[in-house]
Amino acid sequence: MKRKRATPEERQAESDLMKRVAAKDHAAFAELTERYSALIFSTALKVLNHYEDTQDVMNEVLTTIWKKADTFHARKGSLVTWICTTSRNRAIDRVRSVQRRSALYDRYESKLEGEIPEARNTGREGLYRSDAKNVLQTAVVSLSPEQREVIELAYFEGLTQKQIAERIHSPIGTVKARIRRGVDKLRVSIDDRIKDEGRLLLESVSD
Repeated sequence: MKRKRATPEERQAESDLMKRVAAKDHAAFAELTERYSALIFSTALKVLNHYEDTQDVMNEVLTTIWKKADTFHARKGSLVTWICTTSRNRAIDRVRSVQRRSALYDRYESKLEGEIPEARNTGREGLYRSDAKNVLQTAVVSLSPEQREVIELAYFEGLTQKQIAERIHSPIGTVKARIRRGVDKLRVSIDDRIKDEGRLLLESVSD
């Protein structure tokens, strides 16, 4: 069903609300959350068709709105359109992230089997590979959203730090710091759980 065009009064109310959110007015953010959470959820669900992922994306979108409310300009379009576009793009990013992570597991398994041929012949090593995949999945998910974003752009999409800075509209120094902290956290998490083999896992990420 086609949405009716917002009236000038409604557009002004949207602009005023976002200005209050940009000023870090918690009451305004609570009002926005109550008004638009269902819209964010339904928009993301159409892309993801998965409740938990949709819930995560909704929270990420709300966080983005809180942090970047000042980037909304009513003259460029309605708040509903801006929120729907943000929600859809974040949901698509989540789909791509899952796909890239799956490809990463495949790369790691190929690398492990190439360097440890006997891994294909024993149940013990097969179990290790399965455990290692779970370790990597847990480790990546445990990163902060900001760290996970730059790690995925750097290692899974192959972007340079400068390209990442342009993509996420952040200073290159911020990008470098997030990548460094993210990799350090991955290294500690992986090494703690699968010891020396964790280094092979990280190599497969950064090749």
